[in-house]
Amino acid sequence: MGKISVELYGESHSAKIGVRIKGVAAGTYVDEEEISALLERRRAVKAAYSTPRLEKDGYEFVSGVENGSVTGDIVAEIPNLNTRSSDYPRYIPRPSHADYVSFVKDGLREITPGGGRFSGRMTAPLCIAGGIFKGILKTKGIRIDAFVKSIGGIVGKGYFDGATEEEMAFAKKTPPYAITNGEQMMLAVESARREGDSLGGSVECVITGMPVGVGDFYTAGIESAVSAEVFGVPAVKGIEFGLGFGFDSAFGSEVNDPFRIENGKVVTSTNFSGGINGGISNGMPVVFRAVLRPTPSISKTQQSVDLSAMQNVTLNLKGRHDACIVPRAAAAIEAAAAIAVAKLTEGIC
Repeated sequence: MGKISVELYGESHSAKIGVRIKGVAAGTYVDEEEISALLERRRAVKAAYSTPRLEKDGYEFVSGVENGSVTGDIVAEIPNLNTRSSDYPRYIPRPSHADYVSFVKDGLREITPGGGRFSGRMTAPLCIAGGIFKGILKTKGIRIDAFVKSIGGIVGKGYFDGATEEEMAFAKKTPPYAITNGEQMMLAVESARREGDSLGGSVECVITGMPVGVGDFYTAGIESAVSAEVFGVPAVKGIEFGLGFGFDSAFGSEVNDPFRIENGKVVTSTNFSGGINGGISNGMPVVFRAVLRPTPSISKTQQSVDLSAMQNVTLNLKGRHDACIVPRAAAAIEAAAAIAVAKLTEGIC
């Protein structure tokens, strides 16, 4: 890996959240349209799947960017304007959140409201970094498209169903950001929301234009680099590349990708490997899917503990939460993939 680094700071209910980016060459053009597009897809809206906590997500470059060009280390911030810390219990950890583990790890006296640095709110500055790197990668001919593949067991069209770049681009313009079956997905989310529950799903990401030879073996491979960034998106609990877990029931003769020459280039007839062999790009589209758990914050009564009294209690959450994080998370996963690819291709293309 090279000099590029990305650091998020702030918390869900702090005055502001931000990102520090190092290693981008001075003079590099910053494509703010790419940043705005990711932030808009990630932003909470008035929809069945989204939290009622509406933030404008207006950002500013504190340093490192002037007149649209990089001048040094980049610092960008977003103010938190719509917080309600009183909605969160001070001593009762929410099940399947990071409340309890961070309480212990950080030696806290009270639970940090809104999930603190572990909140999905932190994917907003992540999208700023992702937008910057998407713009840079675009100049190198590398394109990244992430979209909703499934919600609540309802599956939409994806790469292995023949989805085109045009369909992927169109899907990213309208919630829930799925190529097909979006209406059915939203009906399922609305049903879960009315019951005080939530739904999970998956996001598919397709990276085109990757040159042959990016990555390496062991932990320097593409899978390792992409996974490290994608698991930084809250609620991601699994990732698979190419055919992924579908390999478990296949014959080698069915899922090997034969090589052939096309227009003077080596390509593969199929792409079950997801564009990666031995951790290295083979020139075909890099394809992966990330699975996101149902939002842990639900309105149903749950069992927990009171950390001040050290006794079992029941918990009835208030607050404002997403009934399904998947549509908004697609932008964050696209951003994470852009960061990973930028690091992988640094100095190569």
